[in-house]
Amino acid sequence: MTVDGLDTAGFNEAELALAAGFVRGEPVRTDGAEVRGSVIARVLCRPGAETGAWPRPVLRLIGARITGELDLSFVEVAHPLILEDCDVEQTPGFYWSRLNFVSFRNSRLPGLLAANATIDGHLRLLGARIDGEVNLKGAKITGGLLLNRAHLTVPGGMALDAERAEIGGDILAGSGFRMSGAMRLFQATIAGGVLMDGAVVEGGGEGSRYGVIAADSVEIRGGFSMRGAAVAGEISLRHGRIGGAVTLSGATLDNPDGVALRLDRAEVNAGVNLHDGCVITGETRMVSAQVGRTLRLRGGTFRNPGGFALLADGLALDGNLDGQELVAEGEVSIIEGRVTGPIKFEGASMSNPGGRSLRTTGIVAGSIMNCCDGFTATGRVSVTSAKVGSTLCFDGATLLGTPVALRVVRTEAGTLRMSFAEPPAGLVELRHTRIGLLRDARASWPAALDLDGVTYQTMEPLLPAAQRLEWLARAPGLPPQPYEQLAAHYRQAGDDAAARRVLHARQQRQRASGSWPSRAWGWLQDITVGYGYRPQRAAGWLAALLALGTIAFSLRPPVPITSPGPHFNALIYTLDLLLPVVSFGQETAFEPRGGQQWLAYVLIIAGWTLATTAAAGFTRAMSRS
Repeated sequence: MTVDGLDTAGFNEAELALAAGFVRGEPVRTDGAEVRGSVIARVLCRPGAETGAWPRPVLRLIGARITGELDLSFVEVAHPLILEDCDVEQTPGFYWSRLNFVSFRNSRLPGLLAANATIDGHLRLLGARIDGEVNLKGAKITGGLLLNRAHLTVPGGMALDAERAEIGGDILAGSGFRMSGAMRLFQATIAGGVLMDGAVVEGGGEGSRYGVIAADSVEIRGGFSMRGAAVAGEISLRHGRIGGAVTLSGATLDNPDGVALRLDRAEVNAGVNLHDGCVITGETRMVSAQVGRTLRLRGGTFRNPGGFALLADGLALDGNLDGQELVAEGEVSIIEGRVTGPIKFEGASMSNPGGRSLRTTGIVAGSIMNCCDGFTATGRVSVTSAKVGSTLCFDGATLLGTPVALRVVRTEAGTLRMSFAEPPAGLVELRHTRIGLLRDARASWPAALDLDGVTYQTMEPLLPAAQRLEWLARAPGLPPQPYEQLAAHYRQAGDDAAARRVLHARQQRQRASGSWPSRAWGWLQDITVGYGYRPQRAAGWLAALLALGTIAFSLRPPVPITSPGPHFNALIYTLDLLLPVVSFGQETAFEPRGGQQWLAYVLIIAGWTLATTAAAGFTRAMSRS
């Protein structure tokens, strides 16, 4: 017996119906009847099955129990193969075959072997239940790989292996897709996107040693989307090239003992979105990644206590970094990063007690960097060797790190704003930082400051020198530069008196740390001329000594040495004793005796002391002007 040239000897009723339906392109419903895999292969490959015939031959089998081996390896099949709601007992073999459209929708399979196969159309596994590996290594699928509602179950093993596969459309694995096992897309090329919104994926075991979704060196011309997905294990897109965006908004990634998301050296053209309730437990890595448009972390939660919550060293971001209201448990590190747009951490909470909460060593920010308006850090915030194109802002921030709360060292910024929500718990370092405008608030000054080497063009608010000296007094050690910088600020503002007061206070503070001879000499300079910054003190001392000598010598004039001699003048005689260089002829013409002699010695010594301290102080003052 033949059907359109096909020998059907030995076919059962369902198989005969299948052969007839194939010729007419009609679906065949079997209600659970047995159909042998070898019969399916014979029907598809029968001689004379022309591709241009009408109606076009299609093998469409619904509700069958497929027994035996369905092996189409090394075979070229020009007709669609559609097996829906079927129970396939053995793994279909399509190794190195060339097939047309293939569908196992809502079917149950023990696995699928299609390594190096070519499928001219979709591979449709919608709603399928597959309890073994789907092997698509090196496969070429001109359409999409459709996995919505499918369940792939290989606990601890490889559930889907598409290494070096070429997919001409999308990989659709959302809408109820569940996978227990690993998915491997190493060096795969996907012309569309990988869309796994709402998927549930869990791995573990040997099959997931490179990640439960291992897509290293993948090329995805569309996007990679797992909105609202739940993943237990690592997602790795290391060295990947993604033409669209990587989006995990609202997703839950859980890999507490390792890396949860790995984007090291990946190129993502349209942004990375880990926002709107995305919760990642484990390390999130973006080392040397290149990201376009935006890195969106707003409202995300990143948990890796004691380790890196986010490691993005070497990140090149051509756009914005939006980290507003993120929650990080562990260190956020962006060493040597490049961000062309603004960096926003307003309202973010970063917790890493005893360590660094935020580290941005060497970062270059083309715009603002905001750690303000509710920003909270329980570890050290470190902005070192950084360049911020506009404003570095900590207004309204709560910094709880100890012993160091904030390090802004060797950094350049147009404006530095430090009106904290409350005084920082630890030291605030601003060493060797260059700032255009420094703006702070007295109410939130930290208890300890390190200002050595900091330079600023102006400061707001313009407080009285006494208050700013209180600010400087919070700095440990005795570096002179912060005082000189503050004095320069007052001079630029036209307040020379405040500048002199600041420099005078610098000398007083330095005196306290010297040896006792230097402290004595410094004290003498201070009370006489205020280290050269209080010249009126010298005039006061001179006037007082002059009055003392004039009165004393008027009451009891000294004895003339020669007779006749010049007329005695008590005022001029006192001046002659006080001024060590100038001579008016009185000192050499008269000789004091008794107590007056001792007074003369005191006036001579006082004159020399006053002259010496005045010269030293004025020289210092002029050299600092």
